[in-house]
Amino acid sequence: MLHSKGQNQCPHCKKDFTEDKAQSAPKISRMLTPEQVELLEFADHLDGPDLVKSLKLVHDVALYHSHGPINEAEKDALFNLKVLWECIEGIVE
Repeated sequence: MLHSKGQNQCPHCKKDFTEDKAQSAPKISRMLTPEQVELLEFADHLDGPDLVKSLKLVHDVALYHSHGPINEAEKDALFNLKVLWECIEGIVE
């Protein structure tokens, strides 16, 4: 594109920087269910560090204080719990 002086305009100069930030956010391809909205509203009112501490406690009790063997499904659930608290920690920081 040429501007009034006949020079080409840099394609990046006219880019909106808020657009760049929006593109890095995950896109939701479908509407949230009422249950998902309720969960997000509930989590929004919780204190992040307290929620992380609670999730870690549940994880540790299940992993270190249980006397039975842990099967693959339980290991996966504990790993998902760890990923959840790490995501929340990233938001809180």
